[in-house]
Amino acid sequence: MSGVRAATVLALWGAAFRAGTTAPDEVLGELAGTGRTAGVRAADAVTGERTGLPGPGEAGTGTVALLDLLRRGGRPQLVLPVAGDVRGLPPRSPALVPSLDAGAGVVLAEQQVVVVPDDGHWRVFPVDRPGAPAEPAVAAPSGAPTLFEAERDLDAAIRTATLQLTRLDVARDADGVRDRIADRMRAGAVGVPRGTGPSHRHGSMLLAKVVSLEALLEVAAGHQTAAATRHQLATLDDALRPLASAVRFGRLAAVNELVDVLGAARPAVRAPAPERRTVRD
Repeated sequence: MSGVRAATVLALWGAAFRAGTTAPDEVLGELAGTGRTAGVRAADAVTGERTGLPGPGEAGTGTVALLDLLRRGGRPQLVLPVAGDVRGLPPRSPALVPSLDAGAGVVLAEQQVVVVPDDGHWRVFPVDRPGAPAEPAVAAPSGAPTLFEAERDLDAAIRTATLQLTRLDVARDADGVRDRIADRMRAGAVGVPRGTGPSHRHGSMLLAKVVSLEALLEVAAGHQTAAATRHQLATLDDALRPLASAVRFGRLAAVNELVDVLGAARPAVRAPAPERRTVRD
């Protein structure tokens, strides 16, 4: 299962859990669906002592330990570092290389930790090196696009890529492409916690668009198209690279918006039933 999908699930359902609108069992069920079922472990002894998690060389604790970390960690912040753009993480953070390898992480600024989906489990890293002065926590990665900016840029990238790919004509006669894309869409789908309002709907729709485009990019990146020559493959990669960047920022914007909406929600409080009085003559 994708590390990006796993971190997205953690950020969204963590925000809803902190707001009290989602039951712990629901959160644990969604986290189990990410394939990280081997438990939670701190990346170093200091972080383990600070968070109460087992450290290196110790048996991992159950995923339920993430609930307490989420409860105390503040607003979950999804980061999607790639080579050349690691915004959201300090440049010398111990979490940087693991997050790059996984493609994602979730910053819990109030605990000064980053939760990274690793091989079958969750690893918790300090944001900064031990002894280094803590950097100020931010609400979102610097320079992250708004929901509308990300959607505008994504639509523009789709139009450009479509024109280039139409000229290249690499999709025609590619056997089973639609089926492979559909399979990857199902594997990458993310359930969004319940919510209401235009921002929740807009964020959910953008996230669904991102998932479908990532499936297309994944198939194309494996060159599972009708592109045959080296020139065609190079042209295909050039056409899709800006789209891949727009998709990444689209996910960040959608999750950022949804985390804000879900984190601001509060469970509905039922008004007490009116007292029934008996009228006597």
